[in-house]
Amino acid sequence: MKLGVFISLLLTALIAREVIAADVERLQSPAGKQTSLSRLTTDANGRIHLSWVSSTGPLSSLYHASFADDEWSNAMLVGDGEDWFVNWADFPFFSANDAGMAANWLRKSSDGIYDYDVVATFYSAATAQWSDPAVIHRDDVSAEYGFVSMLPMHNDATLIAWLDGRETRRNESHAGAHIAGGMTLRAGIFNNEGKKTTEWQLDDLVCDCCQTSSAMTGSGPVVVYRNRTNEEVRDTYITRLVDGQWSEPAAVYNDNWQVAGCPVNGPSVVSGNGLTVVAWFTAKNDNPTVSFALSQDDGKTFGAPVIVAQESTNGRISLAVLDAGGFAISWLETSGALATIMLARYDKHGRMMKRLAVAETKSSRRSGFPVISSHGNDVYVTWTDIEREPRVKVARMRF
Repeated sequence: MKLGVFISLLLTALIAREVIAADVERLQSPAGKQTSLSRLTTDANGRIHLSWVSSTGPLSSLYHASFADDEWSNAMLVGDGEDWFVNWADFPFFSANDAGMAANWLRKSSDGIYDYDVVATFYSAATAQWSDPAVIHRDDVSAEYGFVSMLPMHNDATLIAWLDGRETRRNESHAGAHIAGGMTLRAGIFNNEGKKTTEWQLDDLVCDCCQTSSAMTGSGPVVVYRNRTNEEVRDTYITRLVDGQWSEPAAVYNDNWQVAGCPVNGPSVVSGNGLTVVAWFTAKNDNPTVSFALSQDDGKTFGAPVIVAQESTNGRISLAVLDAGGFAISWLETSGALATIMLARYDKHGRMMKRLAVAETKSSRRSGFPVISSHGNDVYVTWTDIEREPRVKVARMRF
């Protein structure tokens, strides 16, 4: 074992014995009962945006509220329908730019269990209206699409990345056989009226159901995701948009985790103050591990991985950058059916500064994926409390 990895493991074990008393401020949540699948994001003006799904019988509704001056705005209905595909791991995404907002959800496209489309809507600050929901992939193939990430761009545009299943339904003749393709990764740029101006295929074979993540670096956008080889190795990869061209996908680190099925546990990326961070989950050799790696060149190269948690974790990672330098990372620590949402602050060199417990939850799928975002040096976290009935919670930690 390398010395750096050994030291990281030792520090993690020592800190785990005595978790720092949590300085956690519970905020009143604007989401009511029977809510889940919440997301957090921060716009360029420092306003925190919370989105969530409300379920009433067959009707699913996506809502949004913003937080400024220690007060939530009134909840805004983004969209609703009785034909949504609602999934614990493939949740609606929400983003905000100077001219408006964008959001997506999944809508059933045919009778197949996993036949659903990615539908997006765009809010214009000028008109104060959401656009009509529209499918973002124009291929007319009933298949699985989802695991979206969104990124505000210049000129009030939005980059959307998604997993695209069209090739899984298209058979190609090969040596007398008909072979279906695999899940691909695609991305497109949409203006604030929802019109797609550009689309690319970023990778022709990726993990079927792990979340994607995107960030804006000093050199341009990056997208991270779980790749998949023909030998079923599923490691975290990154691709960068530089001068209008996407780079050849490259491994952030070669864990060489060979697994026959999708782990449903995607990576996370953030960038700011000259630092790009990618965090990911792996369970190679049945050893669940949360790690991160740092890049000082906008995601072109990464340093050695730093282990955050091991053995008693099921991942579900989120990242946020801090104005003071460094970043925060959240993950789930598990003990049977119980789990704790953990948060740690690291400096720009990857040294742990503080570690705390945010809230108790469950390790089951129903508890979903906790998400963090930041403003200044405050970190906000949202999660689904399933103790009695699903309900979105929000808290704040001041660093």
